[in-house]
Amino acid sequence: MSYLDELTALLRDRGVSEERVRATVDDLSSFLMEGGLDPEEEFGPVTDFADDLLGETGSESEAAPETLVWGADAFEAHARMNEMGAQGWELERLDGMGRFVGHRGETPQVWEYRQVIAPGRRERERAAERLEPEGWELFGYFFTYAYFKRPTAASVGPAAELGERPEPTARSFFWSARGLVSVGVALVVVLISLFFLGTTLWEGDGSDRVATLLGAVVGAAIGLGAVMAVFRLVARFRNR
Repeated sequence: MSYLDELTALLRDRGVSEERVRATVDDLSSFLMEGGLDPEEEFGPVTDFADDLLGETGSESEAAPETLVWGADAFEAHARMNEMGAQGWELERLDGMGRFVGHRGETPQVWEYRQVIAPGRRERERAAERLEPEGWELFGYFFTYAYFKRPTAASVGPAAELGERPEPTARSFFWSARGLVSVGVALVVVLISLFFLGTTLWEGDGSDRVATLLGAVVGAAIGLGAVMAVFRLVARFRNR
């Protein structure tokens, strides 16, 4: 039995809910994979680590903050971040798969979030400089987007304290209609391109195949470059 499997069993034996066990183990697994770490060296003996997570009494009422790991497409992420923030979830980072990792303590407060187009380190720094005076803090980035958070208390004061603790969502990924359409269109384009590329390579002679492969590589590079150029132009316009 692996370290995380044993930890899962120990948490279940201590009465931790299945949702919390799954979220905690997923978070720890992502953390270990990102750093290539050994769990025994990083967390210590599994029994002691389980006790640390739950407290010496082993009761869930004294457990460590709740953990939630979820993902969303770029069109849906902003709305879902603020929905989670309204439930007291503080997002702390994005894992290697672009999923949001958040925690909620015993006395949670409301958080608000922003998603900003910022391809590259320089654009992220510009966005951070622009938003920092308003209380926004960069907590993660993925591909061409940077993500910022701030406690709602910064703008509304004590009203930001959360009166109740809604149950965490059981969904692990959120799709928007635009996201599904975009993925569908992209898949169709890729399949059509691969079909014509395969037909040419199958029926053409040696020179045709070389020319076709070079054309495909150059075309893909130009297309990707054009997309990145648009993202950079938008980012510079917004962050100047």
